[in-house]
Formats: sequence, structure tokens, C-alpha cells
Amino acid sequence: MKRSSLRTSSALLFCILFLLSCKTSVNNQPGTTPVIDLASSVGGGRVVNLSDIATDVRYVKLETSDSSLIGMYPRVFYENERIYVHSMKVVKVFDKNGKFLFKFDRRGRGAQEYQSGNIRAMSKTGDIIVQSNAASQSDNLLFYDREGNFIKKAIIPYQKYTFQDRTIEINNNLFVTSASPKYRDSVQLCAIVYDSLFNIKKEIPMPYISENAMESDGEMIFFSSDSPTPSTNRMFSLNFPALYRYEDNVRLVTSKNDTIFSIDSKMNYSPAFSINLGKFKNESPDKDDISVLEGDYITLNRSYYIESQRSLILNFYMRNFAHEPYERTVVNRLGTRVQKYSDCYALYDKKSGEVTLLNQPVKSKLGFRDDLLDGPVFLPTHISGDFYASALFSAAEIIEHAETNNVTGDLKKLVTSLKDSDNPVVAIAKMR
Repeated sequence: MKRSSLRTSSALLFCILFLLSCKTSVNNQPGTTPVIDLASSVGGGRVVNLSDIATDVRYVKLETSDSSLIGMYPRVFYENERIYVHSMKVVKVFDKNGKFLFKFDRRGRGAQEYQSGNIRAMSKTGDIIVQSNAASQSDNLLFYDREGNFIKKAIIPYQKYTFQDRTIEINNNLFVTSASPKYRDSVQLCAIVYDSLFNIKKEIPMPYISENAMESDGEMIFFSSDSPTPSTNRMFSLNFPALYRYEDNVRLVTSKNDTIFSIDSKMNYSPAFSINLGKFKNESPDKDDISVLEGDYITLNRSYYIESQRSLILNFYMRNFAHEPYERTVVNRLGTRVQKYSDCYALYDKKSGEVTLLNQPVKSKLGFRDDLLDGPVFLPTHISGDFYASALFSAAEIIEHAETNNVTGDLKKLVTSLKDSDNPVVAIAKMR
């Protein structure tokens, strides 16, 4: 009797393992688009350790001096062993150990300067690329080397029936600009590929967006002789796809479509990932009660995208389906208020196909639990070309965390010399 029961249990275990292995292999069959099955994960999640996505992490104390002080609302980039902190239209550049190197700010009216511009990217070599407004029918793209010296300027021409936004490089010879159609009946483009002289090499069509989702962005009357149908000339708004580099590809991410597309160095345009939202897909005809906080469907936040060789981290507006809604105290010039949120981060394992919604390691703090050095909750905001992910913490955050947690290794040494008034600390993790 016991042998029979053992045989039955073994057979059952074999079947389960077989089915699981089949599921994984289906997700990774050559020639098919990997499916991120978010729908099956809704309703639960788990705390995920940093060691699940990274092999190590180090904390870098940025040098504090009058010339290196970081301003408000900083963003960090790590490329080619340089740390770049962008704040208030100025970039402070540090070496990999936090030593201050120089300030980058080339605003001006000279031939090698820009009057207003956005720091669009740091290339894989650490070059700084600035996109600035030029004449009404073009933008300028200015290139500076990793020491801040001017290299060249290029003009990005505007296309007649499209709005254009961010431009990033695939390589030295190919650039991609995100686009959005001006009119319902004009050419529907989501991106334009240029060569190094900014001649158009390829126009990327807008992926399918349901009329229902399209209407949620609204329309406005726009009188212009440029309209292909001047009698109707209604300009409408569709969000630009967000552009992200991954190896020699550019990913195109929209919130209105369930597919993440990719353009490679040979200008091949194809789906990279498909997101299965199942019954949580946007099919609501009535948008009056919909916000990023509440509503009867889930959408992808196109403003966040971190992809390594092993993992993909995305952010979703979960709305009514958030299993861990949270609150944060927001302080600004209007005063102090409590802000509610219902978004959630999701981890997709590119090898196994598993999707995991990230539970909060600490209440109201989203990201990964640092089980490597017992540091604060880690949520990467940038990933380098060689897959180092970075996050920024104020000195006060690090000190407060160390007071209530048994931090270890280099982080423990760093805290002993840290003051509240010091520059931020950068966490840099080597992603799997």
C-alpha cells in the first residue's frame, strides 16, 4: 500500500514538473514573442531579494564640496565607470568611487552651446547628448565627450504630419526619434529612424491602439493649412512611445498597447514582449471615473523600464486591483499632504517566464530587499549599457536606515563618516 502511494506521489510530482517545464519552454521558443503574463499574477505578490536580480551591490558616497553640491530633484546615471547626477539642468560628474570631476552646463548662445535643452542620454562611452529646441521645424542634437568637450551638432528635422519628441542612438550611425501623429487621418507613425546625417532611413508605423483607448487622450480643434483634410482639421493627442536602450536595440514602450516593440541595428522592427492583461485590459467605454489611482483596468506605466540580460522590471497602474495600495507624505511649496498610490512593480524573468508582483519590503517603500548588504529598499532608476543598475539615496535616508538595521560591509563603513548635509549616496548593482 505504501509503495503504491509512493508511486502515485512520484508520478504526480513528475507530471507537475513536466507541465512546469513545458510552460517555461513555450515562453522561450525561438521565433515566438515572449509573453509577460501579468493577468495570472494579479491579486498577490511577494518580497523579492536584490540577490535574485543582481550579483552584488556597492554604495558610493559622492564627494561633498561647494562645487559638487547636488540640487533638487536629482536623477542618477551610471555609464562607463562614471556617475552622472542631473539636477536643475546641470550635470555633476563623479568617478566610480564618488570623486567629483566636473560640472557640465553648456547653456548659452554660442555655436557649441544650447539655450534650453534636455540631457537625453549618456552613451555607452559616457558621452553626453543634449537635445535642444532649434527653429520651429527642427531640434538640435549636441554631442559632448565624457569630459564635457563639444564634439558636433546635428539637426533633427520635423516631419509634416507628426509631433516628435525624444531622440536616442542605437549606435553611431543610427538614431531613433519617438513620434506621434498630429491628425487621425494623417500618416500614423510612432518612431522615425535616421542615419548619422539625419536622413530618414525608416518610418515606424503606430501599433494598433483601440478607438476606446485612443479617445482617452482627447482631441482638440486645430486650424492649420497643413492638415490633409482642412475641412475637419482636428488635432488629437496620443502619448509618444518611451524609448529605452537595450544592447544594440531600442525598445518602444506605450501605455495604450499590450506589446513592447524593438528596433535593432539593422533597422528590423519587431515585437520584443507581449503583455497579457487578460480581463484587466482597458475595455471601459466610460472614462469619467478612471484615474491612475482608481478604475476597472490595469495599464503599463511607460515612464519606467529596466531591462537586464536576465530580468525585466516594469511598473503598472493597478487601480482597483492593487493588492498593496500605499500612501506617502508629499511636501512642496503648497504645504504637506498625504498622497495615495495604487501602482506596483513587476519582475519578469526572461529565462523562466515567471512574473512576480513586488510586495513592499518596508511599508510604502517599493523595490527589492537588499539582502546583500542589508541596505535600504533598492529600486533602480537607470541601467547602463553593461547592466549596472543605479539608485540614489539622500544621506539622511542612509543614516536613518542604518540606525534601525544591521548594515554590513562597505555600507557600514560609509555610514560612520556620513552627515545629513552630505551629498546623496549612489547604490550600484551588477544585474544578472
